[in-house]
Amino acid sequence: MRASALALASTILMAVSVSVSASDQALRDKAAEAGLQALPTEMQQPANNPITPEKIELGRMLFFDPRISASGLISCNTCHNVGTGGDDNLPTSVGHGWQKGPRNAPTVFNAVFNVAQFWDGRAEDLKEQAQGTCAGWGGDGQQARPGRHHAEEHARVRGALQHGLRG
Repeated sequence: MRASALALASTILMAVSVSVSASDQALRDKAAEAGLQALPTEMQQPANNPITPEKIELGRMLFFDPRISASGLISCNTCHNVGTGGDDNLPTSVGHGWQKGPRNAPTVFNAVFNVAQFWDGRAEDLKEQAQGTCAGWGGDGQQARPGRHHAEEHARVRGALQHGLRG
């Protein structure tokens, strides 16, 4: 009895894996027909901007630092939370003063492979995106624009960013 139950379980498992394999292949074929490709297996480095440990640390510092926002309370991670898939899991994002925006925060995961940055495509790449503000609803940068009272901190960060991008 025990041997026949094991044989039946093995048969079911094999049937399910063949079915999943077939549906996976169908999905891959459909993606290929749509012009989609798999992500590269290795990180590609721009020829004119090599990745360094210093740049990685600078990016980490800037991404999680709320001091450069207008309120000093909101970091990039507030809306692009790496713990929740690189976004905020909200239908529309919330900015300074609990102001609700018209769209949600896109994930930052694999953003380097995007054709353009921001929902409206106004930044060609991550380097251009990092130099600008996170212009939100109304186009006035309510999400992450540095405030006047943060001018000194903003100058420090801009200097670190410019030094890091040259390095």
